[in-house]
Amino acid sequence: MKTTVKKWGINGEGIAFHEGKPVFIENAIPDEVIEFDIKSDEGTYLVGELTRLVEQSSKRRYPLCPIWKECGGCALMHVKYPAQCKMKEGNLKETLIKYADYSGRILPILKNPEPLSYRNSCKLPFGEEYGELYTGMYERDTNHFQKMERCYVHSKLLEQTRQEVLKIMNEHHLKMYDDKKKTGYRTLVMKEFDSKIQIIFVTGKEDISEELIHDVTQLEGVVSIWQSVKTETKREVFGDMRFIWGEEKMHLQLEDIQLSLLPRSFFQLNTKQSVNLYNVVKDWMPRSKTTVEAYSGIGAISLFVKDKAEEIIGVESIQDAVDNANENAMLNHADNVSFICEDAGSALAHLVQEKEVDTLIVDPPRSGLDDIMKETILKSKIKTMIYVSCNPATLAKDLGVLKKEYRIVKIQPVDMFSQTPHVESVTLLVRNDDYKPRRRFDDKKDGDFKPRRRFDDDKPRRRFDDRKDGDYKPRRRFNDDKPRRRFDDDKPRRDGDYKPRRRFDDDRRSKRFTDDKPNRRYGK
Repeated sequence: MKTTVKKWGINGEGIAFHEGKPVFIENAIPDEVIEFDIKSDEGTYLVGELTRLVEQSSKRRYPLCPIWKECGGCALMHVKYPAQCKMKEGNLKETLIKYADYSGRILPILKNPEPLSYRNSCKLPFGEEYGELYTGMYERDTNHFQKMERCYVHSKLLEQTRQEVLKIMNEHHLKMYDDKKKTGYRTLVMKEFDSKIQIIFVTGKEDISEELIHDVTQLEGVVSIWQSVKTETKREVFGDMRFIWGEEKMHLQLEDIQLSLLPRSFFQLNTKQSVNLYNVVKDWMPRSKTTVEAYSGIGAISLFVKDKAEEIIGVESIQDAVDNANENAMLNHADNVSFICEDAGSALAHLVQEKEVDTLIVDPPRSGLDDIMKETILKSKIKTMIYVSCNPATLAKDLGVLKKEYRIVKIQPVDMFSQTPHVESVTLLVRNDDYKPRRRFDDKKDGDFKPRRRFDDDKPRRRFDDRKDGDYKPRRRFNDDKPRRRFDDDKPRRDGDYKPRRRFDDDRRSKRFTDDKPNRRYGK
């Protein structure tokens, strides 16, 4: 079947229409004319498969990665970067209209300074082929494991080290995890900050050989090695953590903030863009008495805004992250910043009763705010709220609830994950009772309206120089004493050498056409 793609889907697919139903077609771009087959009918929508590209969009480009379709990690690898950003802005706008009935101010997206080679970490399961280990990813919605030769969104040092680690492991003839024997290598986890790399081998119950450790430590940039022993089938990547070699924690510098990270601690996958995102939060946050950051992780945002509040309390449900965050507060001499381990909604309910919380920062997981958190926010007297989101759908649904008591002032999208359809955003909300729109006129004093003065009857606008009584001096156009000289009769040119401006010169007539040299536009 032949059709024209009309719009983007939230996962980067193109959407066309067939017999009144939307058809979601992977790898199709809006305005393209394509041929497609219907793969499945899901009731309210259809899933299609692109079979032939009839008319290509100018937004399409040649994808660098040869397995981008199979891998599924970079669903927009075939789209030019400016079009990726437009797609994310458009999807955010449509989602907010649909779920929050919001069509207000959305600022232009903060673009990624490095659309490729930006990702600072990876968690890749091991596979085995012809007796050799390799890393890869499972294709989306399948159990098919795709081998990865090279990843174009990993940082260059991270990707180079990943390939060298695999080479060393195969030199030692290591095997992938065997669920029956509970031995072997399951997952390779790597993090890179400030050109330093931490490696975590997720394995079965065996020990890592000293020979392997020695060879890996010789790689440039490797400063830390951990082992995580996991024999359960849970989705959680990590098991029992064992420190092997080097530095126990990773250290990174974000402007004037120093952070240390334990192996289990999460940090944004794009280091440079995370700084830009945190600075948006810092710029939008008002001077506060008590600020609460919910879902605070290792405390990066709280430390970025530490000078904007008398007291900052971070709330996180993972104890390792809380311990890490309190250490970071001490590392940065932030005596007014502390972190507690508790459920975010329950903790906020207690804090708003005990303290005068005037600013709330939330950075929830993709699932958004839970019901307890939203109910607590609506009942509180918190004046300002800053919502950092990684999922436009849950953001919009949460804003649809919060707008009962809060006004959405502005939203800043941030492109953290180029080549993918995901977009981060920062939203500023102000409680309705405390919202004060930007003042256009001077109404500071009751009734004292003073428009900008254009004319003042007491002091007329001066057009001429009347500083001295009677000394009226208009701008001189002609001076009778010194008439404007067009021709100089007092000092004539040399004998008869008067040369008026030449309009036509018989001696040098216009050479647009000559008999000797015909016009070359039409000449032979």
